[in-house]
Amino acid sequence: MRTAYDQIYRDLKQDIENGTYAYDSLLPSQSTLVGWYGCAHNTARKAISLLANEGYCLPIHGKGVRVIYRPVRPDGSFTVKGIESFSEAAKRNGVSCDTKVIHFEEVICDEEISRRTDFATGEKLLKLDAIRMLEGRPLIRESGYVLARLVKGITPEDVRRSVYDYIEQGNGKCIATSKRSIVMERVRTNDRELLDLEGCDYLCKVIIKTYDTNARLFEYRETRMHPDQFRFDYTSLREKALS
Repeated sequence: MRTAYDQIYRDLKQDIENGTYAYDSLLPSQSTLVGWYGCAHNTARKAISLLANEGYCLPIHGKGVRVIYRPVRPDGSFTVKGIESFSEAAKRNGVSCDTKVIHFEEVICDEEISRRTDFATGEKLLKLDAIRMLEGRPLIRESGYVLARLVKGITPEDVRRSVYDYIEQGNGKCIATSKRSIVMERVRTNDRELLDLEGCDYLCKVIIKTYDTNARLFEYRETRMHPDQFRFDYTSLREKALS
């Protein structure tokens, strides 16, 4: 069951993306949203804050909330942004996708894994390794760990579809935020064996730590991808501008 602010956030996001609220227009006021959804002002404010953090809009003191979103002009690259599953990102980019799960195993977090991931030693983790394909090309390798207690009963087929969907729909858990580090790293032998790298000597590696609404780390993932096929779009807000 979705929270009220999540429903407002999703509805407004969809309306912004489909042009109902166009670039440079104003979103409905907080009072209007409160009336539509029967929620508190803080709930509407939280939904607006989520949209602002993702670059969809910007609150303007005394004027309202202005839409600043514009679709990314296609340049042939796969755009990565926000917290979304691989299938969600592929759909947004308008490309076909598939996943091949090559490793699926429950493990106990030891000191080495803990040092690398920040999971507590002794935690039961699901270790995953998968190849992501876009338009039939193996361009991404994802490997990492998920808290086993959050994905009880999950199968490789569930992983192929979406771990996030399994967590949110199957178990009712809510994904809140993630921290990411992006580095360029020299290609390894098994990268060439598993990915279509077209002779590249380096690839882009994204280290992702994702947290639930209780601020608990539930996923550590390393994503290795072809450097010429992807584009990262992120929005940052300067705190002074909002104070």
